Amino acid sequence: MPEEYTQEMMAELFGHILVSHRPVFSFTECLTIYSKEDMLAIAQDIDFKVRRSKTKQVIAEDFFKQLSLKSQYKLTFQPTENIQLLKELISGPKEIDFLSFSRKHFELFDLLHHRWVFLFYYKGTYTLVLPKETRDMLLTFIDDTEFKETHHFRNLIRNYTNAFLNLYGAFEANFIVETWNKYNKKHQLEKTDFLFEVVQLGWFEERLRITDNLEFIFDDSVMDETEVPNFIQNHSIHDYYQPTKVDIQYFAKHEFDERTAQYKKMKRFFAKKMSSEKLVDVMDMIMAYIKLDFGMRGLVQELDNQFDILFDDFEDVQDFSTLYQDLNNHSRKWSNRGHTPSELIKNHHTLSSIPNNVVPFTNKNAGKQEPVQVKKIGRNEPCPCGSGKKYKHCHGK
Repeated sequence: MPEEYTQEMMAELFGHILVSHRPVFSFTECLTIYSKEDMLAIAQDIDFKVRRSKTKQVIAEDFFKQLSLKSQYKLTFQPTENIQLLKELISGPKEIDFLSFSRKHFELFDLLHHRWVFLFYYKGTYTLVLPKETRDMLLTFIDDTEFKETHHFRNLIRNYTNAFLNLYGAFEANFIVETWNKYNKKHQLEKTDFLFEVVQLGWFEERLRITDNLEFIFDDSVMDETEVPNFIQNHSIHDYYQPTKVDIQYFAKHEFDERTAQYKKMKRFFAKKMSSEKLVDVMDMIMAYIKLDFGMRGLVQELDNQFDILFDDFEDVQDFSTLYQDLNNHSRKWSNRGHTPSELIKNHHTLSSIPNNVVPFTNKNAGKQEPVQVKKIGRNEPCPCGSGKKYKHCHGK
């Protein structure tokens, strides 16, 4: 694990999620490793009622009783990956590479937060433990037909809402209900029934929120409820991009479309400049700037500030600008209601927003991106990378 990542994660996880202790395997042993004050704080955090005046042993017993009462219901809202992981841990503890595992299984933190699973760090090794009591409790229902069917239904609701949040940021509730009923003929839902499920799912998905009037669903990590009506109105010039079932499956798990040729070209460009671990964060930042229309100038500054990325020479800047323009035109944007700029041009729509320093499609007949024409930069002119420095003091050195 990289040193900087270790320090950052340890500050967040030690004393909360990550247990610095040799692995233990009963629920009481796992929970009583914490101090009594921490045990009470954990119980309060997940709305469990325990007897504060009692010993740690009794508090742990109270905690597990409530875990047992609520687990079957709450686990129906967990993603399929978490249920699969629980089934795997029923067979025994699992040693993991924390960095790579957490990147691939981000939902793991929900299992840790609710203490279905404990994560130990001991002598340089990370171990996931499903306590024996929890294992026995899960075995009573995790393979039951009723649980499987309810979980499948709610996981499908989760996939739809995650996909729509990733594609649109905020959207009319009617739109997702119409799309659901279009693709799920055997499970038709009224709007009130669909939103009832979404409200419950919001207890587990922090960014998922519904406005008080139940008209809009939005990404709470990016905007608050007061901003939603303006966001919807400002982008109403376009119809929503209508996702296919394949789109919904993909964007349920991906914030951005990493399948395009343009994305892969940009990734290859930066792969030559950094490690594979840093590359993931860089590409996520680039795609976030594109999806949110933040503009290339601010992006270049952030790449420098956060990742110390500097371009080798002016030709390198030109290559990046061309790749960025092409990637922008083939990426799904919130401002375009999920459409790519190239789709809007092809369908003779008006672009709602064009990022700074990016030129949209210029060859409508051919449907191909024309090359960027960059004039020769004078040594005393501003550097095109957006640093604010003169070219001779920046990439013109």
